[in-house]
Amino acid sequence: MKKRAAAVFVLLIVISGYAYAENEENIPPKNIVTVDTGLTLYTLIIGMMENGFFGTALQYERQIIENASIAGRIEYKGFFASDSRSTTIMQSFSAEGHGRYYPEKKFFFLDGMLGYAFFNYSHNMDQHINTMSHYFKLGGKLGWRIDFGKPGGFVLEPSFGYYGAIGKTNISFIEGEDAISIFFDQLLFQLHDAIIKGFFVGGMQISLGMGYSF
Repeated sequence: MKKRAAAVFVLLIVISGYAYAENEENIPPKNIVTVDTGLTLYTLIIGMMENGFFGTALQYERQIIENASIAGRIEYKGFFASDSRSTTIMQSFSAEGHGRYYPEKKFFFLDGMLGYAFFNYSHNMDQHINTMSHYFKLGGKLGWRIDFGKPGGFVLEPSFGYYGAIGKTNISFIEGEDAISIFFDQLLFQLHDAIIKGFFVGGMQISLGMGYSF
């Protein structure tokens, strides 16, 4: 009798362990790390066509509950141009906090973002100009998390949205003494301000995250 009871007890332990292992396999992963390959490829292609241009972003996402998560993202964009007369460097670094909501607890998500960015502008021609500008940024995106096969492993995340940039652009150009020179200096400032806020810091966001969930 004791041997039979012991055998039944061992069998129950094996069965419960197997069931627990199967349940563990079906639990969706809570950690996702992605690199914005869309941004990287896009900037590399432009950089090969004209001057030096490079950008990339790394994101870590943590699933908090079944249909919501939080994420941290760091992003870099840089433009470099040089010839025999001058050198120009424009580069930005962003740190972002994201909150994501998955309405159907599946792959479609809504993403809200709040972040900070600084932008460095350096130009050396007749005189050296080196300025730093700081911005708050906020916005949102729509996207899809595509998980190939069972939960976990390789993931693909296409998304699109818009970010706004709040802050003062601290780029000063040499102002001429006549009205025409002042006009063109102000026009040049407006152009740089639009490029910085519309691309380097904010503006339309189209990304293709590629990474791993575990």
